[in-house]
Amino acid sequence: MKILAMDTSSAIATVAVGDENKILGEYTVAGERAHSQIIMPMLEELLSRCNISINDIDVFAVALGPGSFTGLRIGIAAMKTFAKSLNKKIIGVSSLDEVAANFTLEDKFICPIFDARRCDVYNAVYKNGEKIVSDRICHIDTVLLEMADKEVIFAGDAAIKYKEKILSANNPKWQIAPIHLTSQSASSLIYIAQKRAENGDYDDDDILPIYIRPSQAEREYMEIHGENSL
Repeated sequence: MKILAMDTSSAIATVAVGDENKILGEYTVAGERAHSQIIMPMLEELLSRCNISINDIDVFAVALGPGSFTGLRIGIAAMKTFAKSLNKKIIGVSSLDEVAANFTLEDKFICPIFDARRCDVYNAVYKNGEKIVSDRICHIDTVLLEMADKEVIFAGDAAIKYKEKILSANNPKWQIAPIHLTSQSASSLIYIAQKRAENGDYDDDDILPIYIRPSQAEREYMEIHGENSL
């Protein structure tokens, strides 16, 4: 079974292809160019280097967010189009699950945090491979307070943004993930998708992004019409 994975939920664009035994190839780029400009050339180059046709792919795996609204739409639309046009399976994965998968052998609490601006973070919490706090948005101080008495590994771009705040707590139970494990990676998506595929756990081709927070346009609409917004 060959799985193609893509994540465009953050400033990082990452694609990978793998099978039951190994990751066959992976490209990851963090840059200023828009995902709409680079993701398809990256994918084409990856498949060419691996000598694999898009028709050889059995399962398409894609990050659903939370993350960049525009980035998410690009990745999800591409993978849904591939799956539907080729009549193949698709699996959508939380980007928080994706980062947590980098630490499957750890027995500490895994706490990925993504920057949601205005001192908010997208967050979930994991222990021994199980998700114990679902995807949410909350203030960074809320997360740190909840984790105060726990042995924790913080990961994600907000772990870098709030590095000084985390370190200034002088909590000996806390760690910040090393640079090669703190970000989303398509190879981690493949790991999750492989486990789900083994159980026949696929998604419909109408999968939607995990936004959590309304878009700026939606927030402005709610403010104009007097509705509450996050």
